Amino acid sequence: EQTLAGLGPKIARLEEHLQRIARLEHVGNVRQRGLIAGIELVRDRSTKEAYPGAEKRAAQVCEHTRSEGVLLRPLGNVLVIMPPLAVTLDQLERICAAVERAIFVVTET
Repeated sequence: EQTLAGLGPKIARLEEHLQRIARLEHVGNVRQRGLIAGIELVRDRSTKEAYPGAEKRAAQVCEHTRSEGVLLRPLGNVLVIMPPLAVTLDQLERICAAVERAIFVVTET
């Protein structure tokens, strides 16, 4: 299957999605290394003011994506995307679309 040889297009596609997600109002920072990404949620984008930890916004986003069949990991106010290396481009589309919808729902309410 040459899984490692096929990572380039997947990494590039994830980067494209992350660039779009980075423009959301409550995303303070996006970091990517290969197929692993971290999306930091903030209360105020201009000041990078964090959400209070007790609000567990990243965990709320993860609960929302789980309802769409997408599993993420929250670390404080950061969402971690870490799909398996065998992920397909269609699956990356599904993951990132669910993340984008969930961030909007959780931060705009």
